[in-house]
Parts: sequence; structure tokens; C-alpha cells
Amino acid sequence: MITIAIANQKGGVGKTTLTRELSACCALRGYQVLVVDCDPQGNLTSSWVDADVYEATLSHVLIEPESPAGIKMEPLPLDDAIVESPVVGLDLVPADIRLARFEMQPDYLTHRLRNQLKDHGRAYDLVFVDCPPQLGKLLTAALYAADFVLVPCAADAMGLQGLSDLAYTIEQVRKNVNSDLQMLGAVINLYKPQRNLSAESRGAVEQAIELVGHVFDTNLHDYSKVAEAPSQKLPAVLYAKTHRAADQLWSLTDEVLDRLQMSRQKLSAVN
Repeated sequence: MITIAIANQKGGVGKTTLTRELSACCALRGYQVLVVDCDPQGNLTSSWVDADVYEATLSHVLIEPESPAGIKMEPLPLDDAIVESPVVGLDLVPADIRLARFEMQPDYLTHRLRNQLKDHGRAYDLVFVDCPPQLGKLLTAALYAADFVLVPCAADAMGLQGLSDLAYTIEQVRKNVNSDLQMLGAVINLYKPQRNLSAESRGAVEQAIELVGHVFDTNLHDYSKVAEAPSQKLPAVLYAKTHRAADQLWSLTDEVLDRLQMSRQKLSAVN
């Protein structure tokens, strides 16, 4: 099991979209994939399933329930919150607004996601964690649990603003808790091909390379087809199979799997 946190402390860079599409592509390539929605807004969750599909969410897994008469109650195990997505091989741990209460929980619970994935995530080849944009206990819990961090960013100075803060946060996690955490790289997302990169933007991209060590060759363009796909509860590679957006997503998937030293297509077991 490899766990990838998709994070950027700057909002509006397509973090949830990247999580959604990359996880779906890996599942369609034959891998068993789990997606953990770690953002209380729950946008990733609602893009896959309706609220009547699930009862338990990540909040029930991470937050100690309020107990009557002072009786200590344990959060639910991760297994109890996993639901199937519309994509074969892709499961989801949903989020809801109650997850925001995690910021007020005791510090020791920031290790719970990591421990639950170790105990209950072994059936999966890949786990993708959609992180909240704010620095806090939820982001810290996701980084504690991760093997790699993948950073989406827009190709401009504003879009790359959160990188230095995130790099500092990752370094602190490495020093204090998760020494094995590695930077997988950055993805230039929401790219507008009709615009030439300004000198400022080129400098920002060079800064990104310096901070994260690797920027993937595939840029994801700002195509409307990708934005439309969640309303159909489908990934863009199925919603718009022949569109250029699908080609780019498959290309990025190849790059990510190569960097993880995993096969681009998981071979089925031979009976």
C-alpha cells in the first residue's frame, strides 16, 4: 500500500479535481484504490456519491464521539466508513462538515488516520488523501499517514504561493513524526494554453522545482469537460473519453506510476 497526500496550502489550484481524476485513472488501470476525503467541505465526496449512500464518514473515524455519563467511546474503525464509488476498484471514505471539529480534538488523534490505514488499508494498492487547504490538524494527520506528497499548483506566482509554507510543514512532519515522507512532485494544473507564461510565472515554476524537486512534464489544461464530469458522477476520462483532457490525465497517470516504480497497467493474476 502506498499513500499519497494531495496537498497545497493555497486554495483554488484544483486539488480535489486532481485527487478525483488521478485516483480514478489508477483504478481503471487495474489497481485497488482508496480515496480518503480529508476536507470538511466534502466536495470530493459529493462528486462521487450522494449523501444517502453512506452513514459514517471520516469524522466518525477520527473524532471521539460525545459520550453519555462520561463513558469513554472509541471512534469507528476505518472499514465502517468505506463505500464504493461508481468506478470499479475505487472506494471512498466520505467527508462532511463535522470533520471540521477535528481541529479541536486532542493532538494524539492526529496519528489515528495513519494507524487506521495501516490496520485496514492493506487491501489497497494505492491510497489518495484529498487534503484541506488550511494548515491544521487535518492536514497534519494526512501528512502523518502519507508516504508521498503530490502538489497541484497553477502556473502563476499566486498559484504557487502556498508551496513554501507546505514545504516547511512537510519538513516539520519529517523531523518529528514521519521521517519516510517524500515529495512526489508538483503538477501544473488549470493551465491556460492560450496564455504565454510571463517571466514572473516562469520564475515561479522554477521556484516550484527547487522546493518540491520534481515537476511532472504533463500540464493539465483548464478544460470545461473536467469541470462537468462530477455532475455525472464520472471521471473525466470516462465522461469525455476522446477529449484532449482525457489524454492529459492518462499521460499524467503514466508519469506518476513511473515515478512510484509501479506498472502502468496492473496485470491480472493468472489462474
